[in-house]
Amino acid sequence: MASPFEPMVLGLEQLGIYLYLFPFLLTLAIVYGILSYSLKEQLPTSARGLVSVVVAFFVMLFSLWNPFIVLFFANVFGYGLIVGSGLLMIIIVLGLMGIKPEDLTKNEKFKWPFVGVMILIFVLVIAGVVGTSMLGLNAGSGEFWTAMLFIILVAMVVLWGSEKEE
Repeated sequence: MASPFEPMVLGLEQLGIYLYLFPFLLTLAIVYGILSYSLKEQLPTSARGLVSVVVAFFVMLFSLWNPFIVLFFANVFGYGLIVGSGLLMIIIVLGLMGIKPEDLTKNEKFKWPFVGVMILIFVLVIAGVVGTSMLGLNAGSGEFWTAMLFIILVAMVVLWGSEKEE
């Protein structure tokens, strides 16, 4: 028996839900949230809503010209699910060992490497989604990993150089 979900998802794709509606709604929510957070006193609710709708319509126009946006979001959220599942598994294993996630960021010496690892994971996910061709690097080549190593080393030097002496 065939699954009813495949024709349903393909039907939504043919209607343009993924290409037009979802980027529109995502942009609307993000812009409205940012404006509400940062300019709550300066802009009334109606102005924040109007600005959010206008920006979201421009994103809808952008997605008409660039259908790559659907592939980008599908890959970002798909890889994000994989990375999130891996991080959840790490948290479970740490919990079994008696280590709470908040304990990882309490120690000042461990806090910044932890943040650095999270940023590195984010960069690798985005590089995997967009492709390193935008940076002129091939992810399978030695150039890419040399650049990553260089960035990590510079970050470590900056962190160590900025530590306060006790």
